[in-house]
Amino acid sequence: MNGSGLPERAASGRRKTNGSRRPPRRPGRRPWAAAALLASGCLGGAETVIVDGSNSVAPLAERVAAAFAARHSDSRVVLRSSGTSGGLRRLCGGEAHVATASRPMSGDERARCEDAGIRPLVLPVARGGVAVVANPRNTSVVCLGLAELARLWTPGSGVSTWRSLRPGLPAEAIRLYAPGPRSGTLHFFTRVVVGRAGASRTDHGPSGDQAAVARRVASHPWALGYLAHAHYAANRNALRVLQVDTGAGCVAPSPASFADGSYSPLVRDLFLYVSEDTLQRPAVHRFVAFFLSAGPDLAAAVGYAPLPRAAYERSRSLLAGRARSAEESGAQGS
Repeated sequence: MNGSGLPERAASGRRKTNGSRRPPRRPGRRPWAAAALLASGCLGGAETVIVDGSNSVAPLAERVAAAFAARHSDSRVVLRSSGTSGGLRRLCGGEAHVATASRPMSGDERARCEDAGIRPLVLPVARGGVAVVANPRNTSVVCLGLAELARLWTPGSGVSTWRSLRPGLPAEAIRLYAPGPRSGTLHFFTRVVVGRAGASRTDHGPSGDQAAVARRVASHPWALGYLAHAHYAANRNALRVLQVDTGAGCVAPSPASFADGSYSPLVRDLFLYVSEDTLQRPAVHRFVAFFLSAGPDLAAAVGYAPLPRAAYERSRSLLAGRARSAEESGAQGS
């Protein structure tokens, strides 16, 4: 833990995503080291839970982990933010107990887990949305339609100024920022807006993680970007959120519009994936169960909406059943 009481976050979760060169692997992120830690389940004498994945889920995961640490001093949660794809890859590679995700696991990802002998259990934990944000100094636009967003972000788009997006807007050049290519937010946004996950124009500014998107949009008066609503909420004094016309008029993103679906189709569920075998470890099981218990109240605090009560009840029942199954399998194997 750091001095604030929050779990430590690996600096490598903020690696650059543009360009062909991969940054050097940092100490503590070697696969053999992570695998050894998962095998021992201990770090500094405390039972350790390694959580990796979505930058969108990170604000909620940090709140939950801090509350968990206050109640379970014998356990330590290590949070990393490698993006949804990175977190799922590390779960399937045996380098994380829990992966957070802002999209469902793909068929290829599930097959990779199965090939490695890892059975992932999926648990929805909150409902969020993707916010389209501009600089507060740009007061010329209040709402954008889905068709305008598609024209703006489609591969090969020729829209380069606000006026070329919509007559009557300023002739200033639009500076675009988006999450990195491993981001579940980018995959979700492009699937909904452009029509194909990952299909996006490539001439937008390098942004890295979603906190970087917020910083860059805040630094230029004619910038535009998109990010998870929790990252807008954490930077609301430096950004201006735009309404989106989803077909029935302009709607602002908020926990209320996520919960009632009025901000759809830019609404999505957020997930935990946990390796069923690691549920035999008391600390892992306690943390996941605590996430399902505390998550609903903490979701609104970070800018998301809780799921319907029945969804959490189903997840708790599923978790209990899979934990019993993992325990029985472990006992038979011994």
